[in-house]
Amino acid sequence: MSRVAEVHSGRYDALLQAMPSGIIILDANGVVIEANPSAANLLDDPLVGQRWIHIIQRDFAPQADDGHEVSLKNGRRVQVAMTPLEQENGQMIVLTDLTETRELQRNMAHMERLSALGKMMASLAHQVRTPLSAALLYASNLGNPGLNPQSQQKFQGKLVDRLNELESQVNDMLMFARSPSQPLADMSLNAAVQQSIESVDAHAQRNQCEIAFKQLTSAQIQGNSNALSSAIGNLLMNAMEAKATRIELRLEQRQSALVLSVLDNGQGMGADTQLQAVQPFYTTKSQGTGLGLAVVQSVMRNHQGSVQIGSLENQGCLVELSFPLPSQQAVINSQECVNG
Repeated sequence: MSRVAEVHSGRYDALLQAMPSGIIILDANGVVIEANPSAANLLDDPLVGQRWIHIIQRDFAPQADDGHEVSLKNGRRVQVAMTPLEQENGQMIVLTDLTETRELQRNMAHMERLSALGKMMASLAHQVRTPLSAALLYASNLGNPGLNPQSQQKFQGKLVDRLNELESQVNDMLMFARSPSQPLADMSLNAAVQQSIESVDAHAQRNQCEIAFKQLTSAQIQGNSNALSSAIGNLLMNAMEAKATRIELRLEQRQSALVLSVLDNGQGMGADTQLQAVQPFYTTKSQGTGLGLAVVQSVMRNHQGSVQIGSLENQGCLVELSFPLPSQQAVINSQECVNG
């Protein structure tokens, strides 16, 4: 070996040993031929000389809420990435330990939620008082024995509207408060979308708003059906409150994510409003909690997903909800790559 080759080899070995991520090199048969100390710390010994598929069976324990990560039997959570080594006809596997990162994120989210819940309690009395007072007024009017049938029907309709408004506000607050603890299970996002459309059907008819849904995939996700139906329903209600006469929903798979797009032809939002729209208690309306989009973001965070909003004033709004496909697939894919 030449002096230059020795230097390069030494640098490679030093980098491999110092890498904070676990690095595992497989040969063409899926056998580990090299592993750095970080990989050894994450996985049980032995590694070198073992088949990767056996290490997966020995050390991995995928959970229902893994998302893009995979749980290990020792309680750690890692992200798995694979790169083909064409010259060596093998694979390089990179294991990134995200355990502490996720714990820190959970703690920060908990503190943020406590702060937000404090604000929510402060605004609760004001938000509930207005529709409750109106409902009591309409109820007392209904008790008037001299009320004609037309007026009775009018007050009854207004009473129902105020009670529905109260229910919507309470549901938003409960959803915002509970979203971190929502249990996840295998589910069809298509079913949640259909349920959301049905829940706002009466409102859509009153507002002469057409809702269309195009499903381009039947892939399932790890999710909470009730929470997602409520979040999607919030998006539909927001669009109708923005004077939309047509809402188009589209469900499709993009690479390793499932994407639900909600496009409307309503009034849209300016740049400043977009920046604040997902903040709890922010609203441009005279009524409401200002929790609609905050609930959507909170639900998506619990699903390890993301929310993207694109809008221009008077030109409608596009909201995209992106869901990670189950991350056990990363482990399955790695087995297939090795075995294939």
